[in-house]
Amino acid sequence: MPDRSHGDRRAMRREIAVAAFLVASGAAVLALAWTIEPGVQTDPLGPRAFPGALGAGIAVCGALLAGTALVGTGDSAAGLLAEAEADVEAEAGPFSRARFLGAIVVTAAYVAAFGPLGYLLATPPYVAAIILIHGGAARRALLIAPLLVTVVLYVTFRFGLLIPVPEGILDGRLPW
Repeated sequence: MPDRSHGDRRAMRREIAVAAFLVASGAAVLALAWTIEPGVQTDPLGPRAFPGALGAGIAVCGALLAGTALVGTGDSAAGLLAEAEADVEAEAGPFSRARFLGAIVVTAAYVAAFGPLGYLLATPPYVAAIILIHGGAARRALLIAPLLVTVVLYVTFRFGLLIPVPEGILDGRLPW
C-alpha cells in the first residue's frame, strides 16, 4: 500500500466505506432480484435480468472503488473547470462547484439536444464534455471513450433490449 498522509488515510477510509456500501447495496439488489417470480416462459431473460445486472454492476463498481482506494491511483490531471488554487482544493476536497455546475449545464444542453439531434449525434459531445469537465483522462481516451460509450449503449438498447432510441435528424437515413 502506498505511503499516505493523515488526510489521505481519512479519504481512503471514506472511499472504502463508500465501496463497502456499494458492494452491500449491489448484493442486496441481486438478492432481491432473485425473489422476483419468472414472467412469461417465452421471455428469454425474464424480469430478474435487469435488476440482477444492475445489482452486479453496483457491486463491481464498489469493488473497483475499493481496489483503487487501496492501491492508489497516483496524481491525475485536473479537470477543465477545476479550481486553480491548491489550498481551495485541499479545503474542499475533490468536490468542485465549478465542475458540478458545469456538469449540470452540459447535461441540460444534452437533454435539450437529445430529441432534435438524436442519440447518435448528441451523446458523443456530451460524454466528451463530461470527461473534459472532470479531467483525469488522456487525449486518446477523450477521442475514443465518447464514441465507444455511444456505440455500446446504442447497440445495447436498440438491438439487445429492442428499446427504440431517438434518431433525431438521422431518422430514415440509418440503414436499420
